[in-house]
Amino acid sequence: MRYLIRHAIPADIPKLSELLNAYMQETFQKAWGGTPQQLKQDCFGAELEMLVAETLEQETIAFAAWKTSYDLHWCIKGGEVIDLFVCGDHRSRGVAMKLLVAVANEIHKSGGVYIKGQAVNGTAERLYQRCAWCFTAAECYVSGRAFRRLAELSGKGVREIVRGLPEQSWNYEP
Repeated sequence: MRYLIRHAIPADIPKLSELLNAYMQETFQKAWGGTPQQLKQDCFGAELEMLVAETLEQETIAFAAWKTSYDLHWCIKGGEVIDLFVCGDHRSRGVAMKLLVAVANEIHKSGGVYIKGQAVNGTAERLYQRCAWCFTAAECYVSGRAFRRLAELSGKGVREIVRGLPEQSWNYEP
């Protein structure tokens, strides 16, 4: 199945609210604590950015939320993935990878040179561990040559993304 990755728009708020509730229930066994109004206020550059994945029938089935980040240790700009979620029926089809490389590309276009995020389950950890340097508490960073490679993979097919994922060692190359 093919998926379209695009920026979230205000009309996506009802579906994003559903997806956020499903994510929270699945991951933390709790209801989402936000509101559609709050999400609309904070999204679209105010506090965070969001991309969505949708089917060719325009059904929104996944999201990735991120914000800008700054690494004071190296004085460089980057981005942090806040959350990424794919509906169960659409998992294991490369949707998460497509979202992750699209976020990397957006961060790269805004002058960022790394992406970081946390993996809260085994599947997400395996995805990050393919190309990231992971620290305790499942906090993962992709930077340097590895980050640029992720950004270059945006818009590619799943097989090309999998074949093109950077090596962990690339995180230490400028």
